[in-house]
Amino acid sequence: MMLESKSVLMFATSGAIGSGVARACTREGAHVWLSGRNASTLEALASSTEADGVKATSDVVDALDQAAVETYVNRVVETVGGIDAVFNAIGLPPAELGYPAPSTTQNLEVFLEPARVNVGSTFVTARVAAVPMMRQGHGSIVTLCATLSGIAAPYMAGISAACGAIEAMTRSLAGEFGPAGVRVNGVRGSAMPETGTIRETSAG
Repeated sequence: MMLESKSVLMFATSGAIGSGVARACTREGAHVWLSGRNASTLEALASSTEADGVKATSDVVDALDQAAVETYVNRVVETVGGIDAVFNAIGLPPAELGYPAPSTTQNLEVFLEPARVNVGSTFVTARVAAVPMMRQGHGSIVTLCATLSGIAAPYMAGISAACGAIEAMTRSLAGEFGPAGVRVNGVRGSAMPETGTIRETSAG
């Protein structure tokens, strides 16, 4: 198994993408540290992965709370000695991030909400996890965006801008953390009809 004996730290794993990645990592033998804001969903996910004989630990952590992220990362490092990989699948329902919406009527605060949530959380979790990774000399940080960063999608200005920002930030962090042995890569996902986000976006 590709991830046997590896510790994978995950944020915002309550949704379809996060839980799917978590299951994939556990199938490859990783000890997955699950975090998110929904305790019952996390516990159910941890139980389902442990039923397959793989270790999973769940904790309630708000990936937008910088202090909480730092406390969580430090606790995991103290428990297992290090972190091999980190993945943040954060994304709120479209209605909470203000899309889809006509740019001509959308105010600046709503437009910037995807940047605050998606870009901000991705930055916080990546930079906090990078500290112990650089200290140990290895690690992998994986960021998540979407094809919106490269297509002309109407009524999606705010979330499209956030996706582009995540990709640009990923390249910058790769240049910053790479010399210390930490890889930073981005995943640009296509629309996944099985996720609530895509269903709500399509309906909008």
